[in-house]
Order: sequence, then structure tokens, then C-alpha cells
Amino acid sequence: MCQDGCPKGLYGKHCNKKCNCANNGRCHRTYGACLCDPGLYGRFCHLPCPKWAFGPGCSEECQCVQKNTLECHRRHGNCVCKPGYQGKTCKEECNSGFYGSGCQSRCECPSGVLCDHVTGECHRQCPAGLRGDNCDQECPEGSYGAGCAQQCRCSGAPCDRVTGQCHCPAGKTGEGCENECVDGQWGVGCKHPCPVCENGGVCDKRNGTCQCQPGYMGKLCQNVTGRCTCAPGWTGHNCRRACDAGRWGADCANKCDCRNSDGSCDAVTGRCSCEAGFTGARCHQKCPTGSFGFGCRHECQCDNDASCDHVSGACTCLAGWTGTFCEKPCPEGFYGLECQEQCNCLNGGRCHHLTGACVCTAGWIGPRCDSKCQTGFYGVGCNQTCNCQNHGNCDPSNGQCQCLPGWTGVSCQQECPAGSHGPGCGQRCLCQNGGVCDRISGRCACPEGWTGVACELECAPGHFGAGCQQRCECENGGQCDRQSGRCVCRPGWIGETCQTACPEGSFGLGCEERCKCEHSAPCDPVSGTCMCPPGWRGALCDRACLPGTFGENCAQRCSCPLGTSCNHVSGECGCPPGFTGNGCEQTCLPGTYGLNCNQVCQCSKANQLCHPVTGLCYCAPGYRGNDCHQECESGHYGSNCERQCQCLNQGVCRPTTGTCTCPAGYIGADCNITCPAGRYGQDCVRVSLCGEGSRNDPVTGRCVCSAGRRGGNCDQDCAQGWFGENCARACNCSNGGVCDPVSGRCTCGLGWTGPNCTAECPQGWYGANCQLECECQNNGVCNRVTGACQCQPGYYGHVCEHVCPPGFHGPRCQLLCDCRNGASCHPSTGRCTCPPGYQGDRCQRECAQGRFGQDCAQSCDCDKGTPCDPLNGRCLCPPGRTGPRCDLACRGNHFGPDCSLTCECGNGAQCDPRNGRCTCMHGWIGLTCQEGGPPQPPHQLNRSRREEEDSHLSAPV
Repeated sequence: MCQDGCPKGLYGKHCNKKCNCANNGRCHRTYGACLCDPGLYGRFCHLPCPKWAFGPGCSEECQCVQKNTLECHRRHGNCVCKPGYQGKTCKEECNSGFYGSGCQSRCECPSGVLCDHVTGECHRQCPAGLRGDNCDQECPEGSYGAGCAQQCRCSGAPCDRVTGQCHCPAGKTGEGCENECVDGQWGVGCKHPCPVCENGGVCDKRNGTCQCQPGYMGKLCQNVTGRCTCAPGWTGHNCRRACDAGRWGADCANKCDCRNSDGSCDAVTGRCSCEAGFTGARCHQKCPTGSFGFGCRHECQCDNDASCDHVSGACTCLAGWTGTFCEKPCPEGFYGLECQEQCNCLNGGRCHHLTGACVCTAGWIGPRCDSKCQTGFYGVGCNQTCNCQNHGNCDPSNGQCQCLPGWTGVSCQQECPAGSHGPGCGQRCLCQNGGVCDRISGRCACPEGWTGVACELECAPGHFGAGCQQRCECENGGQCDRQSGRCVCRPGWIGETCQTACPEGSFGLGCEERCKCEHSAPCDPVSGTCMCPPGWRGALCDRACLPGTFGENCAQRCSCPLGTSCNHVSGECGCPPGFTGNGCEQTCLPGTYGLNCNQVCQCSKANQLCHPVTGLCYCAPGYRGNDCHQECESGHYGSNCERQCQCLNQGVCRPTTGTCTCPAGYIGADCNITCPAGRYGQDCVRVSLCGEGSRNDPVTGRCVCSAGRRGGNCDQDCAQGWFGENCARACNCSNGGVCDPVSGRCTCGLGWTGPNCTAECPQGWYGANCQLECECQNNGVCNRVTGACQCQPGYYGHVCEHVCPPGFHGPRCQLLCDCRNGASCHPSTGRCTCPPGYQGDRCQRECAQGRFGQDCAQSCDCDKGTPCDPLNGRCLCPPGRTGPRCDLACRGNHFGPDCSLTCECGNGAQCDPRNGRCTCMHGWIGLTCQEGGPPQPPHQLNRSRREEEDSHLSAPV
């Protein structure tokens, strides 16, 4: 046998039986009965105490105020308060300025405004100096002002509850009562003069009496006593002996009365020298809350309402807190008392360090945050409605719309702006040269004349039109316009398809240039180069072949005898009549004619010339008549005025040569070209400054304005309210509509529509020309000018998409709900909707005794006045009673509140139905009557011992 008991986990006479106690339960070394730690019960210590019971055997009833308490610690009975309550039994509301779990959250109300101790909602503000639901209570001692939120600073003296002004006691003065009266003054306000105290007496500044030195007495200390009066702490004839241990005071007349100390006290004051953790005149009090150690001089460092040991200062943490000073919440993933419970929140959900309840991140819901928001909802709690249009997807966490390709905007309400495409309109279009980009795919739709992925390529030669699919029909090297297909002919060709060469006498681009070749030489239709006939040379074929040459291109050499000239055309030797020179390239000199120019002319009239071949007289160019004295008539020129002038646009023809002198505004050989845009005057040399879109008079340069333009240079739009040619027509646009200066069409201002902007936007539309559709929800009224939504009471948000958050109501959700006990208020009216168990216009009252449920409309049905739960009406049975109405006594093996606990009494013992205490039969002892037993006869005892030994020997090793 083991003298000191069985090893841990075994019991029995031979320690061969295994204990079955759970949760560190200790089994009786002889009988194996489980002795449970406080907070546990059951045959094997496997059951935690029921709610509101704790301690050894769960026999103690929690003292917590149940309506204010989350749970009672099953081991030591500590109360875990609901949000808004504090104290050992959760009886007290949070201190002013704090709310919520553990009263740790600081109110965020305006200065002086109180907040609800549970929710933190701001209450209406009482006048300075008052508090309470009806503002009928004065501020507590030591506080003042609006909401009693400010602390008096009067060195312990009271202050005015409204202004905070200090009321100093007699003998004190100063703004904070921090100074004593000056010497010679006493009383309230230090207004009274002190009497003249004699013999070293001192005036008491509180009451004005003289405090005499030892040996003196009297009102002014004027009398001598003749006997030594010892100061406290001294005794003896001459007051020279200190008090003995255990005595104190004047003449050591008092006996020390100390507890929790070594019995000694201060000889002067009698104050006891207390052990660590105790205080008071007799050391009979524990250190006040918040202090510990010797003299209670040390301030507790425990946070979060943890209890502090008055001796050592060690902290005992409440549920949800840990650390040396209970300064840390439970580590991430743990909660509860001593942070022993493990959280099971998913998807980033955080576990409340007190209760373990999961607080889900935005986009997730469910007890374990394992469910995504349903389609169309987002945010914390998935209680906000998505506002995505055009099939945009809503992010479940923040509600941000993820638009399909081609859409953008906060709610995907806008098509991609020009120049962008794709998801979120984040891709830039690559289209060039006026190509239009598809807002979804980014594919370019090219204008006529362009092709390629980005419309970067002009149509290849010979093609034109949309997609460059049409073939050109231009001939003779003509190029076709890549947009219209119109042929642009090369110089020397004209016609719709450039099929016709320039007519004789013209050349160049459009055949607009006139040939200037002489001697009937044709010109090249492209370049205008003269193609000289035989015998002629030079750019204009105006010079005969050089002497000694003749014929085509003057390429042949003359074969005439030396000194004889050769005909420059035929090559015949000797010059023909009328010509002379080595090459016969010169006509006879004036006054001569004929062969070898040796004949003398007989023409004597002015303006007459002699023909170099025949000698006949003829009129000089520009003259006519028998005597050549008449000038050519207008429109004619040349010899005998036989040629018709070709000048256009009133150009003046020179009678001698036929060349044109053009009037102002025209140029060209025949004055057929009007001055190009921006030029005017003689020879088009002057520059016009007319504005864009206008044209100038080619003669005077005066600007001719297009419709919608005005001013000397046509550089101004029509004045506001006018339009058309010369800005002569009046606009007819109302309500701020803007008139197009060209057409007069009205562009309506914000909030108006119609041809003349006289109609207000119809319901549901707003903006310029009422083209934008309102987005207001929940019957919000849309401003027809700006589209801003004016929400109905109970709603807020850009488009009135949100219901007022809990605790607020009314227009723009600016009014605070005034509901108590977790009640919600109607977002529009503010009327409180009480939870079951509460009533009143602010849900401020619990159901009266005997009532429960919504609006306290139902009656309790419990036996003999037993209270019922005000929420659900369930009867709260006292210890020893059970049943739906608590009208039944506990059965034989059950006890406690609602008979929810199982008795552990053995061997016929009776179980108390209220507390489970066992009343043992004769001969049995122990908590559950499992120890001892009735006396046995000797032979039966020996047989029992043999059976136990046999059992021991047969037990497997």
C-alpha cells in the first residue's frame, strides 16, 4: 500500500483502478469519486455550471443584475457586463462620457452633450448644471457646466454647478481656494480682522480664535496656566518623555487601536502603521479601488476595469483582456475569460475579444463570415444596395461598380468618352485621321479615303471611298480623290476622266495657261514648251536660225558660196526679199525693203510702216484708216485693228499688242481669275483680314460676313439675341436659352426644353435640354436644373439610396433617435420600435411585473408570482422548482434553478432540491456520501478483502 495515497490518476485500496475525472477533477483515492474544481459539476466533472450558478458544486447563485449581464463566470462568479454597464454586479451605468462594452468607448458628442451609455448616441443637451433624462437632476458634487462634463478645480471645495465658480470655505481664498487667508484676516472670504493674540498665540484663520502656546489660556492667550500641557506624543512632568509603544496623543493618554498591523501607531496622531494593502485610522479598510501596497501609496496600473489586488497590485482581468495590466485585448483569434476560447471567423472577419461574435469585413455575412453578399448588395452587413447600371458588376466590399467594356462613371451610366474604349474606358483609341473608335472593342471605323487598323493608311493609288473599296476610272495618269473618286488631271489633260488633251493654244493644269509661241508654232499641252517650225528657234520661236544654219531645229548647215547668206527656213542661198543678215534672220531696216533691202520705202504718213518685202505701206499695230491716223476701237488691236481683244471682266486691251491690263480684283492673261481668298485690289497684291468663314470683296477688300458673324473683319459672333445674315434676325429663346448665331436654333439652359426653351423639364429629367435622366431613389425629388436629389425624411445619400443609419431619423438623417434599451426608431418619423420586454414612447421602461413580449402586451403565466422573462415570457423558476409554470417540485435526482442540475448523492442519500447538498444515510460520509459505509460482520469483511485481493491479482498488467 502507498502510505501517501495513490499516484495521480489511480485509486482503490491497491491503486489499481483508473480515475475518470475530466477537467482536472481529483478523484477520491479510495472510492474514485470526482472532486470537481469550482465551476464544474457532474459525476465526472464534465459539465460547466448552468447560467447564473458558480463555485464548488455550482451551489452559489450569481449576484449579477441579470438584465445588465452577459454571463456570470462559472468558477468565481465574476459578472461580465452587457455594453453600457459596469461594476461588480453590473448594476451601474457607464460613467459620463463613456459607453459600450466595458464602458471603454469614449463619447463623440459635442461638448457638454451626454451620450447613451449603451449605444453612444448623443442625447439632447440639458442646461448647464443639470442632467438626467428630464434635466431634473443637479450635477453631482465636483462637476458643473453643460452635461456636467467639467470638473471643479477648487482644491476640494464645492463649486457652482452652472459656472464652476469655487465656494471657498472659511480660511481659504483664491480662484481655486488654493491660498490661506493672509495674516491678520479670517473667515469666509477672509473679510474679518483677527484679534490681537498675546504670548505667541496664533489667530485661527477659519474661526478667528486665538490658538495659545503651551502654558497660556484665555480668549487672547493672556492668562498663564502654571502647568505644563504636553504636546501630543510626549508625557512626563516636564513633557520630555516620548509615549510608550501602543500609546499616543497629549500626555500619551490614548491607546492605539489598530488592525492588520503590528499594533503600533503614530505617537502624535494615533494613526496606525498599516500593513501593505490596508488603510484607515485602524487599518480596518482595504486600500480603496485603484491603489495598493504600503500606505496605499501605489496607484493600480490595471486597465479595462480589471480588479487590482489591494496588497500586491496584481491584476485580475475581465473576459476579453490579457497582459500584466490587462492592457491588451485577447490576441487575434481568441476571446473570452483568460483568452482561452478560439475564434472561428473566416474571410478576414474579426472576433470580438469579449463575446467571440464575428465582425465581418465588408462583403461578407453569416455567423462565421462564410457567405458573400447576395448579388445587388454590398458593404458591412451587406445592407447597402448596389447602384450599377448597364449590367455593371458591384464589388461586394465597397459597392464600387466594375463596368462592362464601353461604359464608365460611378454607376456605369456613361458611355466611354471619345478617344477611349474597353473595360473602365481605360484604353486609348488608336484611330487616326477622323476614324471613329468602337467604345467596346476599340475597332476603328475609318472615314472615306482611309484604311488600316488605325485608319493610318491613305487609299492606295487607284482606289477611293469607304474602306478604299471602289476603283478609280481616271485616264492619262490622272489621280482620283481618295474620298470622292473625282479625277485630278495631270497638266495637259481635262475632262471627267482626264480623257481630253488641252485644245490648241492652251496648256498646263486644267489647260488654263495660254501658249505664247510666235510664227504659228504649237506648244506642248503639258509644259507649254514651244515646238518651233523649221527656221526658228528660242523659247517663244521668235528668233531665226543662226547664220549658216536652217531648217528643223536649225540643225542643217547652209551650202551657199562664201559671203552669200542662206534662207533660215529653206536653206536657199541669198536672203529672200525683206530679210537680211548672215542668216537672213533680220527684217529690212525701217525705210527699206525688197531684195537685199536696197529699195527705199515711200510711206510718209505718221503711224505708217513699210512692208519689208513689197514696200507697200500699212498701219502700225494700234492704228487704222487710209492715212493710219485712227486708233483702234475698244476691243480691237494689232495691224489695221483686225484682231479681237480677249480681255474678260472689263480688262483693258493694249491696242498695239492685245495684252490685257486687269481691273482691281482680277489677274491672269485674259483677266479671267478672281483674286484668291484673302487677297484683293490691283494685281491682288493687298491682303484681307476677314475672319474665319467669311469672304472678302476682291476689288475693295471689304469683308462679306457669313451668317452668324459681324464686325468690320467679320471676327465677332452675333450679339446675344441675334442671328443670321448680318445678324439682322432676333432670337426667340427664353429662360436663359442660347441662340445659335447661324441658324437661330435654341440650345436650352439647365432645366428647360422645347423649341423656344419655354417648357420645364418633365418629371424624372434634368439638365441642359432635359437630356439627363434623374437617378433619385426612394421617392427623392430631382432638381430639374442640377439633378441633385432632395431626399424624403428617413433617407440620405447622393441618390437617396441609403436609409438613415441606426440612431438617426428625419430630413437628411440629422435628428438623433431618443430610444432606449437598444430600440430602433423609424427613419422617417423617429418613432421608437421597442424590442420585446420594453415599453414607453422611448422604450425606457421594462415590462411591469407579470407582463412580457412586444409592447408588454402579454401576461406571464407562472406559479405563485414567479417572475417571467420580459422578452419571451418564460418562467424563471427558483431553485427547487421546474415546469413551464414553475409549479412542479424537482424530481428526486435533480436540483437547482429550474431543476436543471443532476444530484450526485449516492448510497441512498437525499439530495436537497434547492442546492444539491447530500444528506447521507447512517455510516456514509463525503460530499456525495460515497465514503465509509455501514459496519460489516467480520466474516463478510474478510470475504470482501479476499475478493479485492483476487481482483488485484487478476488485473492485467
